[in-house]
Amino acid sequence: MKRKRRYTSVATLSAILFVASVYAEWGPWQSIGDGQVTVSFSQIKSDMCTWQIKNTGSTTLKTFEFSYTYTPADSASTQKTDKDILPYPLKPGAAIGGWTVYLAHTHRCPTRLATLKLERDN
Repeated sequence: MKRKRRYTSVATLSAILFVASVYAEWGPWQSIGDGQVTVSFSQIKSDMCTWQIKNTGSTTLKTFEFSYTYTPADSASTQKTDKDILPYPLKPGAAIGGWTVYLAHTHRCPTRLATLKLERDN
């Protein structure tokens, strides 16, 4: 019984990864914030978008709070604005993101992030 369940789980995971791979192309990096932070978006499913944030500066990004506006997948026209944060300091050249960190249920990725707060190490 356990083997059957394991094979079912592997098949389910494979199907999910196949569907995600169809959509999982990253867009170009866009400069935001102080010009030393970039963001890239990916429509990972028809109704799911994610993004990654990269520190292109020469100092650690200590704090980064931002907002993003999108149209929820279950709404035809109502826009929603949410806020999020960088979960930990980001060293120069490092990036964080993907569906385990940042996610919006929408048919179209946000076009930008609005910086609310940005702090760097001196």
